[in-house]
Amino acid sequence: MTDTPTVEELAEQLRNAPEAPAPDDHGDGAPPPPPPDPGAADRGGRPRGEIWDGCPVRPLGVRGKHAYYLDVLGQMRAIDNHNAQNIQSLFGHQIPKLVFNFPQWKKDDDGGFIRQKNRFDQTTASMAMHAAASECGVFNPDNAVRGVGAWADEDGQLVYHLGDAVLIEGQLHDPGRHGRHIYPAQPTIPHPERKPTSPDPTPEILATLETWNWTNKDIHPFIALGMIATQMLCGALDWRPVFWLLAPAGAGKSEFQKLVKLLHGDDGLVQTTDATKSGITSKLGQSSLPVAVDELEPGDERSTKERDIIALARVAASGGEWFRGSADQTGVGGKVYSAFLFSSILIPGVMKTQDVQRLIRLELKPLEAGTAKLSLEPRTWRARGARLKQLLIDRWATWPERLAAWRHALEIANVTGRDADNWGTVLAMADMALSDEIMAPDAMESWAKKIAFVAEAGRDDVMNDAEAMLLHLLGQPLDIYRRGELFSVAQWIMAAAELPGAPTGIGPAGDDAMDKRERAKVANSKLEKAGLRVYGRHETAQLFIANKQIHGLLELFKNSDYAGGVWAQSAGRVPGAERAPAKRLAGIATRGWLLPLTAIPGLFAFPADKPATGSQGAPRPATDLDDFA
Repeated sequence: MTDTPTVEELAEQLRNAPEAPAPDDHGDGAPPPPPPDPGAADRGGRPRGEIWDGCPVRPLGVRGKHAYYLDVLGQMRAIDNHNAQNIQSLFGHQIPKLVFNFPQWKKDDDGGFIRQKNRFDQTTASMAMHAAASECGVFNPDNAVRGVGAWADEDGQLVYHLGDAVLIEGQLHDPGRHGRHIYPAQPTIPHPERKPTSPDPTPEILATLETWNWTNKDIHPFIALGMIATQMLCGALDWRPVFWLLAPAGAGKSEFQKLVKLLHGDDGLVQTTDATKSGITSKLGQSSLPVAVDELEPGDERSTKERDIIALARVAASGGEWFRGSADQTGVGGKVYSAFLFSSILIPGVMKTQDVQRLIRLELKPLEAGTAKLSLEPRTWRARGARLKQLLIDRWATWPERLAAWRHALEIANVTGRDADNWGTVLAMADMALSDEIMAPDAMESWAKKIAFVAEAGRDDVMNDAEAMLLHLLGQPLDIYRRGELFSVAQWIMAAAELPGAPTGIGPAGDDAMDKRERAKVANSKLEKAGLRVYGRHETAQLFIANKQIHGLLELFKNSDYAGGVWAQSAGRVPGAERAPAKRLAGIATRGWLLPLTAIPGLFAFPADKPATGSQGAPRPATDLDDFA
């Protein structure tokens, strides 16, 4: 162990010390003078939040036992042990600066002290690093760090992180802290082509997209162009639609995926044919790269793979957070800002209403016989993608006005809500890819009318939670056999309300009025055991659904989104629903909701041979339970 030098000996050595290395070399030159810092003396001359003045390793803060830094290459690193090896790995090729600022001393032959070559004082360095990181405060990488891809800053300006550089307002900057966020160095993604003389790639891209055999040739190529543009800037957008390409065998789906991949370039797109949610989030990290998942077909009904991936796409649409458990029970997660493209022959049946509302569907038909195969020369299409990316970056300043104009045109055509979010974004992006100027109002009006027709056709696939709850309930078989037949809840309700088309096998045979009343009493006695009850007859009838978790209702909603009593929340959203006072069902007192049968889809879709209205008798007011006793 070396002896500790005295103050006088240190002063003598410092007077004869070598010059500090320059910022960009390995030992020659002198550092710039430090700025005035009133508290520097208390920190041994070290600026607050820095390891030393001008240090190439920059502290970011602490979280738990980890201290976070941007290393000498600009990468974000989390260190929980400031041993010599970890410190050296942070400084990399700038280790000579580390050695200079934290020297180790040894006695020379004359009794004085000299620096040890290629040695640094690990204890002093780690203390300074811990202190500097602590001075930066608690650090949350989930909210502060932005990986590669497009982003918007606090003022709405576009920031494009390219991995080895950050493009801000047309200027390239080194990775690091810019504004409130940190853009750490990462593997490089394809750069936009910045040559002003390069030809416009959009006409060639659109013409190629038109060569596929789309089910809607007037709309889908333009929407596909808007999808590609949306993918390129997805992290900077407030809303990212989910795209789904449906294509049977022989429709050219693989070639379409190849074209998309080439336009984004290597490492510019997360593309996979066998993905899981955890695999996608691990690949994305904190980036905003687009995601393309091919062959996401309906899987085993016990599998959650497709459901989890679709749920991740739903979160990404609005830039939400995802979470999952971790081995240390602390949980891991992050925000996802990617635009998702799925492609398959069929759409899995695990999509919920909120998933369908975020969906833009593109559909291909098989290619016509004799269609020539596309010549997708990689170099050409990568270059076109790079030029398209640059065009979109150059035109970003028009985005707010452009999006507002398209939203207005869609609203006039009665395309609102989530439909307007989806179509407004993709149409505005296609418009921005095509021209510096915003599309003329009359052309927008024409497009909005086309989209209104498509959106209206797609609404059949979308239902609110109340409709979905009722659809699930009505289709469930009620576990009571009558004459060897198992009837659905809807059929028992129809019999209890004496609706035309009700099955006669539920109760006593016969068509006279008394038989119908008897059949209604039988039906209600069975419905009561399931937590349901019909009051009244015909068009004025109401269905009572209990709030209490009666066994029969629990079984009817088992393994659904409405299990465990959730059905009561959806029941209250049915049009015309009324809160009902406590009723007694099969000896159980419970409150619930009264729903008009006219608000329940399907019950009044009578068969073609239904009796005339007059044969039903005059409707009578809703009756109480005792009326059927």
